[in-house]
Amino acid sequence: MMWALAVSPLVVVLGMIMGLRRPAHWAAATGAVVAALLIWWRPEFTLSGDAMRGGAGGAGLLVLNAAAVMLPGVYLSQVLTRQSVHHSLQEWVRGLPLSGPAKIALVVAGIAPTVEALTGFGVSLLVTVPVLLALAPPATALRQAMLGMNIIPWGTLGLATVIGAALTQIPVATLGTATAITSAMIFPLVTVWAALLSQPENRIRTAVLAAGAGSLLSIGLLIINRLGVVPPAGVLAGLFATTVGLTLSAIRRHRIESQTIRSQSSTRGEGPAVAEITASEANSLLAANGASGGTAVVTAGSVPAGRLLPPGAVLRAYGIVLGGIAILRMATAAGVPTLALHAGGASFALLSSPGLPLLAAALLLDRGRPHLPDARAALTRVTRPLLALTGFVILGRLMADSGMIAHLGAAVATAPELVVALAAPALGMLSGFVTGSNVGGNVLMMSLQQQLAPTGLTTWFAALQNSAAGHAVFTSLPMIMLILAVAGDRATTAGITENQLLRFGLRVAAMIYLLLALTAVVVVSIA
Repeated sequence: MMWALAVSPLVVVLGMIMGLRRPAHWAAATGAVVAALLIWWRPEFTLSGDAMRGGAGGAGLLVLNAAAVMLPGVYLSQVLTRQSVHHSLQEWVRGLPLSGPAKIALVVAGIAPTVEALTGFGVSLLVTVPVLLALAPPATALRQAMLGMNIIPWGTLGLATVIGAALTQIPVATLGTATAITSAMIFPLVTVWAALLSQPENRIRTAVLAAGAGSLLSIGLLIINRLGVVPPAGVLAGLFATTVGLTLSAIRRHRIESQTIRSQSSTRGEGPAVAEITASEANSLLAANGASGGTAVVTAGSVPAGRLLPPGAVLRAYGIVLGGIAILRMATAAGVPTLALHAGGASFALLSSPGLPLLAAALLLDRGRPHLPDARAALTRVTRPLLALTGFVILGRLMADSGMIAHLGAAVATAPELVVALAAPALGMLSGFVTGSNVGGNVLMMSLQQQLAPTGLTTWFAALQNSAAGHAVFTSLPMIMLILAVAGDRATTAGITENQLLRFGLRVAAMIYLLLALTAVVVVSIA
């Protein structure tokens, strides 16, 4: 029953958060204490002095990776709010000729995957959180922002998939294609869930529309990975889904304009003229039309004026960020040293982190002058999340370095193949949840998954690990803390806590597990 002891620190953490509703940083500290006591008590869990020093260094670098994104990211968010860039972005999304649920689906299945696949590290939340807060109440918007973090196996230009392929000696294109298959049902699931959170009047129509948007992302990923273009696959698939969504917006607008002209023509000389309304009112009617399936009647002189492209201020601000990241990517690809630190199997590379482009964008937007009130506000907002993150990183390293994770795997290894198939996604999701990273989860668990895989199924079990770890990251405490930090006062005023978001995330994670387990059982049964 060593496996029960091995998992007990996580049970304690989840019990404190979900049962006792204690703050995440206290739950993490308690879990770390329980793990330390187990290491002291049981000889099966050992931690040598060298392993302890390496683990401490690795934990420090993992926290540094997160802090390097959170601090400049939240500071940039403060700058964008002060300069009304977020307001412009929100108004643009509001003005799109789509229903509210359709806009949610566009963000979750198109915009968020595109940005996150290019940047990684949760940078897409700087875009999606403000937009979703404009479309829904904070409690709903932040849950939808969590669901938008769905592209993680292809995040940071497919880094987790590339590293997973290196760990298993499987060709990158092969692992990318297999991962696209094992993740195929997850993208429609999270998109439908996000759209239904907005409580639309026609739930069936909304579910079908959102499932279509998520399926576009799945199909795009499958085709692009099958062609062998793995690193930018998430960017291209997200752009594909976004382009289709905006194209449908243009088609809907053209149809409404045609209906408007016909309606105006039919009323000439046959009764009162159709009253003109403002552009914003027309957009509201058009959105209502999208939700209800009815026909909005407006005059030709009052065609909805929403733009299909974001305002210039938005494109400029986020263009600076994405351009800076692209420049650093090209520089490191050309051989410029990444200025990396390594310890305990973890690393921090200054020129690979988006922290510098985020800080540079904030300074450029303020013409090179730091804004001290914004800096102080950013530091205040990230302090508590970083404390909780530090606790969970320490807990994860104690469990990994002492052999607790290995004992869980050993308990599964002797089980029948069907049990192994059900356990493989659970172990993958556990690794993503504990480390808060798809890459970290793969490093932690990929070799064990290869040992568990039945003969001839090593590629599929590697893909299950890659998918499971990646799709558990959205509910990890580091990601939740980043979402709350970006939301800032909106989350605090609404009384939203990390416990509430974690409970929601675990419910979604349970559904993701069922889909991955079903895939694993089918793969093992066919083999």
